[in-house]
Amino acid sequence: MEQVLLISFLSGLATGVGGLIVVWFGQPTAKVLGFYLGLSAGMMGMVVLVDLLPAALQYGTVKQTLIGLIIGIALMLIFDLALASFLATGKSRKVNPANQPKFKRNFLRMGYFMTFAIALHNIPEGLAIGAGFASQSELGIRVALVIALHNIPEGLGVASTLFLGKIKKVFVVLLPIATGFFIPLGTMLANLLGSIVADWITFGLSIAGGAMGYLVIKDIGPESLKQSPLIGRTGIGVGIFIMYLVYHLHS
Repeated sequence: MEQVLLISFLSGLATGVGGLIVVWFGQPTAKVLGFYLGLSAGMMGMVVLVDLLPAALQYGTVKQTLIGLIIGIALMLIFDLALASFLATGKSRKVNPANQPKFKRNFLRMGYFMTFAIALHNIPEGLAIGAGFASQSELGIRVALVIALHNIPEGLGVASTLFLGKIKKVFVVLLPIATGFFIPLGTMLANLLGSIVADWITFGLSIAGGAMGYLVIKDIGPESLKQSPLIGRTGIGVGIFIMYLVYHLHS
């Protein structure tokens, strides 16, 4: 079990790599941010459609999956409204020093929002790693590798928004890393839940799918296009293509 948790933990740390890249290269331009966010949107969208929802349906019923989706969307909506009220956000804008106060609040909100959503969806990812190792060690390692690969651009997206929200650089790295701890947490849950894990996985996967889908459609995708329409679309396409290759290699 210790080896499985270590691999799960290392997979989660990949999110922090994105934070380190952002801190190292500095504040991204509108085009760079558009690409980062588009990349995250493309990859996260593929994870929802190809991984989370099909797996939820495999483990449970359509009704359970729909309930989980609604819960995930509702959680993100409540979190979004709470943050919007707390930070007094306005409409997002391109990088422009004249708009800095509103620009800062908007991206700080999105950064916290993305951190919450990714942390939430990392729990069923940890469950997937645990289930993979329970079936076959090689499968568990492949699942962990797939998760690590798509955690890097997720970290880029989170760190970019936090960086533009003007929080301390140490937190630009630590918050993405913190989301990674939820992966070994999910792996431990997979070990503890035992015979009832199938039903739990159904709700966990579908809740994560609802939360991530809301985030991609409501925030990340539109924001990538606002920053740079062409580059944002390019990032989305690249993210989808990367995940296609990952799934092809994993199959």
